[in-house]
Amino acid sequence: MSLLKPDFNDPITLQVMWDRLVFIADQADSALGRTAFSPIVRENHDYVNVLLDAKGRALAQCTWSIPVFITTLPMAAQNYFLKAFPPESLEPGDVLATNDPIIGTGHLPDMVMLTPMFRNGKIVAYAGSIAHLPDIGGRPQSPDSTDMFEEGIRIPMLKLFKAGQPNTDVFSVIEASVRLPHEVRGDIQSMVAANEVMCREFMRFMDEYGLDDCEGLGEAIFSRSERHMRKAIAAWPNGSYKADMTIDGFETEVKLCVSVEVGDDSIHVDYTGTSPEVARGINVVPHYRVAHSVYALKCLLDPDTPNNEGCMVALTDSAPQGSILNPRPHAAGAARNLVGHCIPSLIFKALQDVVPHGAMGDSGGAPIWGINCQGQRSDGTAYGSAQNFHGGQGGRSSMDGLDTLSFPSNCRVTPIEMYELAVPVLTECKELIPDSGGPGKFRGGLGQRGVIRNLSDREMNIYLSTEHVKYPCLGVLGGQAGRNGAVLHDGKAVFAKGRLVLAPGERLQIELPGGGGWGEALERSRELVEDDLRQGLVSAERARIDYGYVPGPAPVVAPAARPAEVLA
Repeated sequence: MSLLKPDFNDPITLQVMWDRLVFIADQADSALGRTAFSPIVRENHDYVNVLLDAKGRALAQCTWSIPVFITTLPMAAQNYFLKAFPPESLEPGDVLATNDPIIGTGHLPDMVMLTPMFRNGKIVAYAGSIAHLPDIGGRPQSPDSTDMFEEGIRIPMLKLFKAGQPNTDVFSVIEASVRLPHEVRGDIQSMVAANEVMCREFMRFMDEYGLDDCEGLGEAIFSRSERHMRKAIAAWPNGSYKADMTIDGFETEVKLCVSVEVGDDSIHVDYTGTSPEVARGINVVPHYRVAHSVYALKCLLDPDTPNNEGCMVALTDSAPQGSILNPRPHAAGAARNLVGHCIPSLIFKALQDVVPHGAMGDSGGAPIWGINCQGQRSDGTAYGSAQNFHGGQGGRSSMDGLDTLSFPSNCRVTPIEMYELAVPVLTECKELIPDSGGPGKFRGGLGQRGVIRNLSDREMNIYLSTEHVKYPCLGVLGGQAGRNGAVLHDGKAVFAKGRLVLAPGERLQIELPGGGGWGEALERSRELVEDDLRQGLVSAERARIDYGYVPGPAPVVAPAARPAEVLA
């Protein structure tokens, strides 16, 4: 145990302690990922671990984090959990949980969990986690739901564990309501274990530094992060920067509008003008919207400072009540990512002339495409698992967009072998689609083509969550749009959202969109075009049309004439 109290004003000491907090969150991350039962948690890493102070503010997060989770978790703690469960109502061994979309991340599959940490009889911090459960009952995750009640069982904020003992009634209700009770129960237990790891390691940390609480450490971290953020904002010109974007929606298209109001040292994002909410599962609740607003601005302003509560203080947003970005209670939102993932690209478009070096073309991985396979085996047992597919990342100021990248979700992809163990499909093809990246000085990343075949002897229900089929990914600063996406059922184009029935032996082909380009295509270097041609990423025809490329020796450009006064 340390004999001297640490000096939080010493930058070296603070950095060492801060790094240790991140490591503690990473240990919890390892525990959750290695013990989880379902592919979507274990393989996709669709979860997060966050260390919170006694007020529910984010101190540190695990290194591999999903942007929406790291922001919604502290908001859930501060706005809901700590109000419903004040410190005097809690004791060691309690574990709080809910999957309420309004409190958490906007849809029912995401379980939000908090474990209070006690020291000398008082709460000094909370271990937090969010994980996407493989099933939550109701209609399988899909954009064609019409209200929240169709989408599964809703668990109010409650004590999942009381003084270390499981609330067996709650677990019984959950297991009776889902298709995959073994996997769901296992994933929830993994979250509990991960929080326990965080509690254990944080107590060791406090012992080593002789801390009775983490208030001083938290304030030192928050204040420095807030100063960095406000300093970055002050470097931008004050003003109102606007953009809009049209996306596929469901039956009708959706228009997203934004005005980014930059002040001296703060920013407000206003979504006035955005389409109204719809009776489909693509509505975005405020917590989910805020998370993506903050994420986009953090990327542009201060990408290097480890994320914590101080990074968010100077950033606010709002959307009209009843809009698709601020729907009324109980609106459907199972596939809220189909709209929410587009928010960063919308903000990048609005700020492309303010920070051209930071703006990025729209991404085909924004949103993730979810292919959710559900059905019954010959013995009547249920199977189900969602595979994520990603399109091309948007082009950036110094390099092409990456191919088939998850953005802004940061989820992995379930390995084909693991997915084929979970559901009876054969993945016949996964390949890049040439010419799918939007032309630009730096082109968008390529989309991918995937083909899966139903190997079972029964019909398989596939629930499609897709976007950018009608409207492609837009470029910035003169960059052009990428190639549209497509969904084909045994070779025939079909409506790309909602339930599709795949008979035994039938194939589903999905073609992910390419990312938008950055900058004027005619400014692309000849070397980059030729490299694309060598790799087969761009065809000779598109190289000629989009980039003006002509095979053969590079044309000799005559030097510009010297000014007359110099020649004289």
